[in-house]
Amino acid sequence: MSTFYTRYRERRERIRSVLCVGLDPDPDQLPGGYDKTDAGLLQHLEDIIESTADVALAYKPNAAFFESRGAGGWGMLHATIEKIRKAAPEALVILDAKRGDLGNTASHYAKAVFDELNADAVTLNPYMGRESLEPFLERSDRCSFVLCLTSNTGARDLQYHGDPPLFERVARLCHEWNQQTNNLGLVVGATRKGSELQRVRELAPDLPFLVPGVGRQGGDLDSVMEMAGKDVLVNSSRSILFASHKRENLVESARQEAQSLLDSMQKYLS
Repeated sequence: MSTFYTRYRERRERIRSVLCVGLDPDPDQLPGGYDKTDAGLLQHLEDIIESTADVALAYKPNAAFFESRGAGGWGMLHATIEKIRKAAPEALVILDAKRGDLGNTASHYAKAVFDELNADAVTLNPYMGRESLEPFLERSDRCSFVLCLTSNTGARDLQYHGDPPLFERVARLCHEWNQQTNNLGLVVGATRKGSELQRVRELAPDLPFLVPGVGRQGGDLDSVMEMAGKDVLVNSSRSILFASHKRENLVESARQEAQSLLDSMQKYLS
């Protein structure tokens, strides 16, 4: 069992939470009272981390929101991860980067994620096959969450095609690969039908699921927990990050939103 799985299960049992807080520093949605500089965006994220440190099993910084700000954004990403390590030392850090490339390029992506940033896990795109995942899978102490069945409407362009559909093929392959590596997970959107979540769980009974889409995207938490089981990380981003339009109310509002999700989760985690 990988270090990631061990830490995941220990923290889940200790705080009785599967909450993953998504960290997307979007200046266009920043609550009033923060300035739109790198420092202002970082302060916003730090306030969110402080308000959720005891209830979040994991945090998921979305790489795009940091990378789009250039060198300053890269520094902000480092500082965000450092803040998580200080405020919630047992919490896991999942870099939402959706990497997927071949050979030496993939090995450098893996070094950036796991060595430079010291993330515990990463999201990956499997379209180019296992070869593109291999440099990440070699890191037995980390976890790779592979895109399987996503929340967006465009998922039907590819993921439902074939017989069986492509998303089932991805789930089967990752289940097989995990027998050797024991450090894989799947990204499965919360807005998918409960029967589809259940089908992915049948095909990959031992893999943890990273489930985005609960909250403002419309995913139903009860359906996720009932169909996918407790080996999940339920991600909420905007409903916590932007729980208030004003900085003076944000910490309290974000905490309330996180606590509400936690209360709903805990009946499935006893």
